[in-house]
Amino acid sequence: MEYSLFQRDYLLVYAVVTLADWLQGTHFHALYESHGLTQEQTANLFLSGFVSSAVFGTFVGGVVDRVGRKRGCILYCVLEVLINAIEHSPDFKLLWVGRILGGISTSLLFSVFDSWLVSESQREGFDGEQLGNT
Repeated sequence: MEYSLFQRDYLLVYAVVTLADWLQGTHFHALYESHGLTQEQTANLFLSGFVSSAVFGTFVGGVVDRVGRKRGCILYCVLEVLINAIEHSPDFKLLWVGRILGGISTSLLFSVFDSWLVSESQREGFDGEQLGNT
């Protein structure tokens, strides 16, 4: 496989998942408000997501190294679908679970796709200089 095709495919997928993450993040406050949550509850949900990302981010990379980077990317996508389904519930406890899962998915987003890129480029026989251009 030519590196430019490999690079294009990776960047396309990464752009889509990152854009989806950014777009949904801009709507959480309005969504929580529409569920009738107070500002304090909304703040607690946001804080839970950040803490979850900090906690799970410390070891998610090691777990993904054991189970596989491609599986980690797939897990990210599955978690995002689950989180988006959960967000339609007005139940605070369920929304809290969604934010915990959101922290995990954020940790995956900013680690597994890059890790997969590195391992897959090595498997395909591309050199590190080409990888640096991505």
